[in-house]
Amino acid sequence: MAQPPNPRRRDRRASFTVQFALILLGVGLATAIAGAAVAWFETQTVSSGQMLGSAARSARLAVGVVRLETANVSATLACELAPLPRTAGAFQAGNSGLTSLAQSVVEANPGHYLIFTDGSGSILAGATAGAPLSSFQALVKQAVKARQRCSQGGSFLGMGRTVLGVGLAPVSSSGRTLGYVVAMTPVTRATLSFASRLLSSQTGGTEVLLASAGRADLSGRTGWARVLADAPIPSGVAKALASRSGAGRVTVGGQAFTVAGQPIRTASNRALATVIVSRPSTSLAPSAAQLGIPVALAVACVLLLGLVVVFLLAERYLNRPLRRLNEAVQRLGQDVYADPVVIDGAEEITRLAANFEIMRRRLRHQLVLAVGRSVIASTLTGNAPLDQVLSQVLMNLCRVLEVEMAAILLRSDEQSQPNLLITWGMGNQSLEWSELEQSPGLVGSLLREPRFLSRSVLSSMERGPLERDLGLRDCLAEPLAGEGKDLGVLIVANKHTPYLDEDSALCNAVAVQVVAAVEKSRQLVVTRHEATTDAMTGLYNYRFLIGYLDQQVNVAERADSNLSILMLDLDHFKSVNDSYGHLAGDAVLRAVSNLVVDTIRKSDLAARYGGEEFVVVMSNTGSEEAQLVAEKIRQAVAGLSVKLDQGVTVEVTISIGGVSFPEGTRGARNLLDLADRALYQAKRDGRNRVEFLDLAAAPGPGGGG
Repeated sequence: MAQPPNPRRRDRRASFTVQFALILLGVGLATAIAGAAVAWFETQTVSSGQMLGSAARSARLAVGVVRLETANVSATLACELAPLPRTAGAFQAGNSGLTSLAQSVVEANPGHYLIFTDGSGSILAGATAGAPLSSFQALVKQAVKARQRCSQGGSFLGMGRTVLGVGLAPVSSSGRTLGYVVAMTPVTRATLSFASRLLSSQTGGTEVLLASAGRADLSGRTGWARVLADAPIPSGVAKALASRSGAGRVTVGGQAFTVAGQPIRTASNRALATVIVSRPSTSLAPSAAQLGIPVALAVACVLLLGLVVVFLLAERYLNRPLRRLNEAVQRLGQDVYADPVVIDGAEEITRLAANFEIMRRRLRHQLVLAVGRSVIASTLTGNAPLDQVLSQVLMNLCRVLEVEMAAILLRSDEQSQPNLLITWGMGNQSLEWSELEQSPGLVGSLLREPRFLSRSVLSSMERGPLERDLGLRDCLAEPLAGEGKDLGVLIVANKHTPYLDEDSALCNAVAVQVVAAVEKSRQLVVTRHEATTDAMTGLYNYRFLIGYLDQQVNVAERADSNLSILMLDLDHFKSVNDSYGHLAGDAVLRAVSNLVVDTIRKSDLAARYGGEEFVVVMSNTGSEEAQLVAEKIRQAVAGLSVKLDQGVTVEVTISIGGVSFPEGTRGARNLLDLADRALYQAKRDGRNRVEFLDLAAAPGPGGGG
């Protein structure tokens, strides 16, 4: 038997329907009012912006008109007058001829000033409508100092409250500058009136005024009143002109105006005065169409809102979550693990999506670690410099582990390789090795005692001043150990999720590869050092010398600079070997090598040429300076006493031959041959002396102990 409908449930449904209808009605009314207000505000904003923009453009146009009527006219007059033979003749005739010429030109061009000046800016003659020439002296000096060509359209200068357009042109004869023609046209009320009429033809009621320092420079008519010269500008107008846009709407005497200002500037960009444009401002009321259209659209939107609410609820909580979950599962089946599975919907759908997201994260993490190991391994096997390679490794490691910062700290080795600190993501922090070693926090303890460490949160003891400055919140560290030695430590920090075992495994693999790359780099440095230096003396060997000298000769040829070399040979060195043995001879060679290195400049190069012969290469050094260095070396060796193991002290002398490039030399080997000739000359002339080759009378090559 069917149950009768429940009247209470029916009443609740009716009440809900009424409430929903009232809510929609309220939302519709609020939307309509908001739409009307927005339309009115936008109309007023656009109208105001148009009026301000138009006023600003008018101000720029007014400045252009003033420039055309003054500066450009002055420049044209100066350009036309300067090249005339009559002008050059007047300069040669003297001040009387210049005065006559100036008066005739000004009579033909009323309203202008004309001044003739010499090259220093001193006034020679002129016509200035009765004003004393001395009052223009400072102005003329400024114009001559600026040296602005008249073909550039002239410039503006100020004299008191008067703004003048100035044009300057040189007067020359037979290639010699006789002086300058300085033409000046003052900005007058007539100039501003012409600009006002021109602007009013486009926008009625436009007035133009010239002002500086808050006061009118010229009397004139503005939109708010007639302004006398030196009268103050209303504070509202001055405030509008001082705004960022240089324009604004002001109210003066109960009437609204739109004002805009544009400065008149000198050639050095200094503002002399401001051209002010004013015009009556009218408020634009929005039309019925402008208000009615947004209101109608708002009401229509509210009506449609009620029709789509039910559809949106069902779409959001059922259909769309199921579709997105199906798409996410398909992507996982296609091995696409980058897109997260985040579904909002019914409780059962959300729970199922969360399980899929856990599985996706695990699969993606394993994939990222595998790819990261491959990328880092390929980076470490490249041929780039070690610091660049390690910086690239840290960048890839931060990306793979999703951490914010990482660092590799390497200790120096026996081959005098310096401490190396490579960081990524630590900003502009300037870290010093001594600061790290003395740090009382976690970083300092890891540097003093490298070890594996994983901290999701640093304790108060581990978080010292350095860690606080760097912003370290957590840390994962791997020691860098090679052949039983602690090379340093690898540190990654600031991970937004807890560290996993896979993260530690990746850091350990990277640490092993970094150690291999560091040992390879250090071994390469040792190999290069051994290939270019003499094992006994520590100086550069013959092989390195030839390559370096060829390079320096090429540089000297391109730069047209000096280059000198010295060939040094110990005197009677064979007797040292015969008397005391070869070990004693080696000790003497080492002592002399150290003495030569200490005597020459750091920019010079010393090399062992062979046996007891040495070569010193001095770039950017001429013959005279090289001879001084050679003599200094000779004296130092003559004063050297080498104490041998037998308790015997040995004293030696040295002969030195030198030659300077480019005195007829051709390449490194030719330079060495010439130096060897000079050395032979020093040996032949008695030893323990310095000889520089005279190419005009150089003997054949030779030598001897």
